[in-house]
Amino acid sequence: MTRLMTVRHHASAHPRRVCHAEASVVTTSNATEIFARCAPIASATSKHGCETQSRVLYKGLADLLEQLGAGLGDVVIEKAYFREVKADFDDFQQVRKEAYRQRGVTGAMLPATTYLEQPPCRPGQDIELQAYAVIPVPGGRLQVSTLSPARDHLIVKLLDIGEARHLYIGNVSGRGLNGEPSGSFRAQSDRMFDTALEVLREQGTAFSDVLRTWIYLDDIDRDYDELNASRNLFFEREGVRRLPASTGINGGLYPPGTGCTLDVYTLLNPEIAQIEIMHTPTLNEADEYGSAFSRGMKMALPEQTYLFISGTASVDEFGATAHEGDIRAQLKRMLLNVEELLSAQGATFADLAHAVTYLKSADDLELFEQICDDRGVVDVPHTIVEAGVCRPELLCEMEAIAVTSTQ
Repeated sequence: MTRLMTVRHHASAHPRRVCHAEASVVTTSNATEIFARCAPIASATSKHGCETQSRVLYKGLADLLEQLGAGLGDVVIEKAYFREVKADFDDFQQVRKEAYRQRGVTGAMLPATTYLEQPPCRPGQDIELQAYAVIPVPGGRLQVSTLSPARDHLIVKLLDIGEARHLYIGNVSGRGLNGEPSGSFRAQSDRMFDTALEVLREQGTAFSDVLRTWIYLDDIDRDYDELNASRNLFFEREGVRRLPASTGINGGLYPPGTGCTLDVYTLLNPEIAQIEIMHTPTLNEADEYGSAFSRGMKMALPEQTYLFISGTASVDEFGATAHEGDIRAQLKRMLLNVEELLSAQGATFADLAHAVTYLKSADDLELFEQICDDRGVVDVPHTIVEAGVCRPELLCEMEAIAVTSTQ
């Protein structure tokens, strides 16, 4: 039986608390999955800069995992959210590698990490981390492998959990063969999708089997239409009919000059699962206005069901922006759309294991937190960052993963 619980741990290397660390924990007969969020407390660390905040962050993550019977060596995937990625990338990497090295984690054993300039909404907070870790349970079957294709920064993780074979591809970019960003945005986008396809083929699968993508654009206002054109043509060429769940969002990328990056998740043996596109009456289908993704994807394994909620904004049932210029109403409509996607699958906000919300303005953080409290979006590792959304008039967007027991 699947069990989902939320754990909060306030880690501190000093007398006062300096880090928020929290996790949702999913336990089945084969493994315990940990969806964690760690964030330095800005009021206690802001004057020390990103390097110190990164040390606090990894100390908090290590302490939280230890509390749950895991360690840094069990982390498979990370996403790091920077206030200034170019200025702080090297310091963060140094701290990250040292934190893992001290626990015997080096080279290919390191997690697949995505680096994004999406400033945490709390003033003075320079860095935040979402992490996914997995550990075996007695009698369970778990194996994590790192596959290392000869491509700059790209990393591939294969997770065998029970019968399920999960494939995660991180940091796919459109950089050239020499690893340098090159060419127009369209050239980078086309190359990005082709590179992901090469990796999928190497693992015996195709893009038509992909369940979830995350696409980050360095300048979404300028390039989102071109991304859609690139993706639409690629999907048509590759026969992608079941559109994956997806997030397409602004995120400053590293190294400079990178126009877009892609993260991909799929199940290599989909025959063991019930896979369905998710729908809700409050939203039309995104491909009706030229964006080739589904609103959500359901993957029901024998014990647990995952609901992958795509990036969801204040859009109505006709595909139009709802409540233009009204942030309070947009936040409520965004949460309504997410709630209805969950409800159609018999789930609620209480089943969320992970969430990320993108606010166009960090000034709206307090209002959003109040609305979340009112709507019951609590007890979930929830990262809230500042980022541009796919339409200039949209002020917020949310993505999430919910986990329930398979009926």
